[in-house]
Amino acid sequence: MKKIAKHNIIAVLKAWAKDHTVIAPQRKDHDEIAFDTFDEASFTLEYTKSSVSPKQALFPQNEVIFRIEDGTYRQVTDEKKRLLFGIRPCDMKALLQSRDFMSKDFKDVYYEARAQGAATVVMACAGPQSPTCFCTTTRSGPWSDAGYDLQLTDLGDSFLVEIGSAKGEALASSELFSPIDDAEAGRLLAPLRKEAEERIPLVPQVLEVMEKLKLSGVPDDAWEYFGNKCINCGGCSFVCPTCTCFNIFDRVVSEGNGERIRSWDSCLYAGFTKEASGHNPRGTQGLRIKRRHEHKLLYHNDRKTHGAVSTCVGCGRCSDYCPVHIGTIEVAKHLTEKKS
Repeated sequence: MKKIAKHNIIAVLKAWAKDHTVIAPQRKDHDEIAFDTFDEASFTLEYTKSSVSPKQALFPQNEVIFRIEDGTYRQVTDEKKRLLFGIRPCDMKALLQSRDFMSKDFKDVYYEARAQGAATVVMACAGPQSPTCFCTTTRSGPWSDAGYDLQLTDLGDSFLVEIGSAKGEALASSELFSPIDDAEAGRLLAPLRKEAEERIPLVPQVLEVMEKLKLSGVPDDAWEYFGNKCINCGGCSFVCPTCTCFNIFDRVVSEGNGERIRSWDSCLYAGFTKEASGHNPRGTQGLRIKRRHEHKLLYHNDRKTHGAVSTCVGCGRCSDYCPVHIGTIEVAKHLTEKKS
């Protein structure tokens, strides 16, 4: 393991930026935190959970996947080297899950091109990033146990640096990083991790609803309760770090020239599962909400997904941003109170 003084972080980011597009926490208007291209003027180490997850660095909200230029087809892949600095452990877990999903049946060349060129520097959490964090319930935080290149733990005026890969070893090879004995590092880490874990309480209803969905299911009227509240904004899908639904559309640029574009979509939209015949197997908003939460809490219940217990990683963003309070926490609490 190694250490780096906090006052050297800007210098190391500048050094990394010579070979990578560095994506880091940036303070925007109204004190909003966003993961964006590193700019020293707006960079900050004083940040909590970003509203939009860093997944967009590897899976952009809109991306051109091929172009037609003078009638000639050209596939577009983005292989530039990126470095994601300061991502939280739950988002690291989500990136691992998303990459697995994007290569499960066949390799998504567009996602894989970005993932191959990406380095990840995780910022371990000292506690909840908002009142809705429940990563201890889903076993996806408050620190990462695998998948990262480097992981930083706050020691006050410095960070302890765990090296998770050969890529991470290279990133931490400069004189800005100083070595630390592994035994000493372990003594520093143990109480910090214990305190961080204790500060993020379990949400037992989430685990309970996983079992309830698997064993007995939930009456449809429980889902229709949420369907009647939902305003179809799709916001929960867009802030979720593990949602990978997308749509494809073509755009004519000029005669003989055009683009095929991939854009984020949401399973909560009425047209998402509508068939060419006009039939929609999920014809009500309640059924669409059921599908979303079963995907997060039921379909992966029998196996761990990169150490987490489901494809929900407990970030709590859906609860933070749903305008009518239909986040995972609210759904789990309602369903565990509902009689089967």
